[in-house]
Amino acid sequence: MRKAALVLAMLVPVVVPVHALAGDGVEESAATIAHEVGKPLRAWSEGELDIHHINTGRGEAQLLILPDGTSVLVDASGKTVEHPPFSLPSKPDASRPPGEWVARYAMRALPEGARAIDYALVSHFHGDHMGAIAADSPRTTLGGDYRLSGFTQVAELVPIARLIDRGWPGYDYPEPIDNPTVNNYRRFIDWQIRNRGLEMERFQPGRNDQVRLLHRPEAYPQFELRNLYANGVVWTGEGNGTRNLFPPLESLARADHPTENKLSLAFRISYGAFGYFSGGDLSSIDEETASDPPPWKDVEPPVALASGPVDVLKANHHGSWDANGIPFLAALRPRVIVVASRAEGHPAANTYRRMTSRDVWPGERDIFITNVSPATFATTYGVENAASTQGHVVVRVEKGGATYRVFVLDDDSEAMTVKAVFGPYASN
Repeated sequence: MRKAALVLAMLVPVVVPVHALAGDGVEESAATIAHEVGKPLRAWSEGELDIHHINTGRGEAQLLILPDGTSVLVDASGKTVEHPPFSLPSKPDASRPPGEWVARYAMRALPEGARAIDYALVSHFHGDHMGAIAADSPRTTLGGDYRLSGFTQVAELVPIARLIDRGWPGYDYPEPIDNPTVNNYRRFIDWQIRNRGLEMERFQPGRNDQVRLLHRPEAYPQFELRNLYANGVVWTGEGNGTRNLFPPLESLARADHPTENKLSLAFRISYGAFGYFSGGDLSSIDEETASDPPPWKDVEPPVALASGPVDVLKANHHGSWDANGIPFLAALRPRVIVVASRAEGHPAANTYRRMTSRDVWPGERDIFITNVSPATFATTYGVENAASTQGHVVVRVEKGGATYRVFVLDDDSEAMTVKAVFGPYASN
């Protein structure tokens, strides 16, 4: 069923009740949906777009399988130590570090015959997205002078062909970055370039050809991945043009420099009528200013306007209190929202209220959360009504992009068992 070179041992699937929603006038028989529940997710098929939101309980990781089989890993989880009382349970369990769980998931989900991840995108330089390094982080077995967590852990098991981040090659904006996690990442890059042929690039807002189909691009002219934003630079919406949101750094006190979250990469995927937005930990409310923050610090609205409406939104900053503001949501108007939680309070009560308010934008919407803790259930009013509150969330877009479905997978094992199916939804 999966490629022999990358197959891992799988546990016996557990059959669970089906949950199906009517998808904006698109009908699918209950028998068809029920046939998929309790079984491993069917492998990706040529022409489909798969977007896997992988839950490790320690950070974000998205694996994209593009219509021609090109693969993209966006972030790689990576928290390696517990931080009670805020941490969520490790998934499937704590026997392996999160980066290894991500790698093993990718090995099961990559197309038949794939020998590497084609692209990896580091949304920003925080440990729960790139892989935090602690004193006890293990060293690589490949011969380099670096430790394993997140992306460095993934590459230990699955080669990465091209890595794209916001800083290469200088890592000095808005000021030089000097911490154990980023310093380790840079040693990893140097070794991978010399010994494995890793290709490195800096993410360039405005471009629609930096991440492209590598195998059969001519077969899918309706597919595009558009770089929207990074480092305060946003696409204008015309050609590859961009504009700066931030004032010159020399005009700011160091304490007023943009924070790491506000520098996150953002992109939009378009596949026919289907649209998907991902923006790392972009935020709207300024966490450091008590009152009257300057308008440029709210980066979400201009990025959302550059994107335009989408069908599916990966919520910014895990659904935290400081992100997914009203102008941002009103511009995107998603039908489906995926919240990749990593701590208590994800999603926050005020953020969830904005996401569910018909006053922010009209129409139906379904919210899928990778993990809701008991404390969050108790403090985020209405979250029990979310479409799903536990599990990997997979968006599968049909060939051509006219419709899509959402699969919730059991995250207690590696069986990739389908717990529930939602849709099909009509792309808009």
